[in-house]
Amino acid sequence: MINLLPPQHAAAIRYGRQNSKLVTWLAGVAGAIIVLVLILAGGWFYINQQSKELRHNLDSTNQQLAAQNLSKVEADAKELTGDINVIDKVLGQEIHFSDLIQSLGSYMPPGTVLSQLTLSNEVRGGLDLSVNAKDYASAAEVAVNLNDPKDNLFSKVDIVNINCGNAADKQYPCSTQLRVLFSKPAQTKFLSAGGGKT
Repeated sequence: MINLLPPQHAAAIRYGRQNSKLVTWLAGVAGAIIVLVLILAGGWFYINQQSKELRHNLDSTNQQLAAQNLSKVEADAKELTGDINVIDKVLGQEIHFSDLIQSLGSYMPPGTVLSQLTLSNEVRGGLDLSVNAKDYASAAEVAVNLNDPKDNLFSKVDIVNINCGNAADKQYPCSTQLRVLFSKPAQTKFLSAGGGKT
């Protein structure tokens, strides 16, 4: 094809087309920049709104917790935990009373009865026994029988007191208080870590 246009006119047309493409590219870049600015502004606005909402929710939650008296609930939970620990300790020192009472019955001489059995809170593995007897000799014999080393039930037996009244109408006028301490084998037999038979 023969180009009959003067060189200046042909150059003007070529530069015009290049300018048109350049303007299109510049408009596209400007549009992209505007879109990016709008996206950044929208993102900043959204994040700012979310931050305010989260701060409001946090304040509301803190007010609810304060209204529910969380510190009192926490103190109650600690107290309950302490109670559970006490229960666990008591169960850990469980005594098989049915077996123990049967064993103690074999040590009671004629003319005596076991009237009370109490866990001693002074010594672990200790018991306080109350025995009623017909006379001094029977009361003292209970202590001798419980202290018999061949049976190895108690490692120590102390007579706290023997008190015999003059009441003729009582079948067992003498009251004896004894403090006894389980021997090691008896502790294994009668004391458990909980869950044994009673």
